[in-house]
Amino acid sequence: MAWLTIERTFRSQTRTRRMAMKTQLQTLSKRSLSMMEYIEKKRALSDSLAENLKPVSDEYLISYILTGLDSSYRPFTTAFMMKTEDVAVDDLVGLLLQEETRLDQKHSRISTSLSESCSSTMLVTNRYPPRYSPSKSASSPSQNRNQDSRRKLQC
Repeated sequence: MAWLTIERTFRSQTRTRRMAMKTQLQTLSKRSLSMMEYIEKKRALSDSLAENLKPVSDEYLISYILTGLDSSYRPFTTAFMMKTEDVAVDDLVGLLLQEETRLDQKHSRISTSLSESCSSTMLVTNRYPPRYSPSKSASSPSQNRNQDSRRKLQC
């Protein structure tokens, strides 16, 4: 009788743990993780489920991985879903790492472009400071300087 109670308790705890792992696998998002960290966490959860006698098929694991990606991966995800042939998880990982690199390069180019744009705007702004004219403006020279510094901070 005592063994049956222990077995039931163990089975219940195992089922609860499996459900928690499956929920984590389904809901884990990439957010600020690197792609490799994200994939490793998804795989670890999948492996833990397999160890608890509930293996996750490659098709479901791929679905869970794609679902946890942010909107910057949406075009990739859409294109991937349109594929007609089966793709292994390892192939998906390679493609996602390439996409991460492409997105990083794109963001780097954009931030460099914005930085250069702000630098040239600041040079023009600093070269020709606004003149104080009591008849044209009720603001003081110090208010004009504050407005100038606000303009610089916007970049």
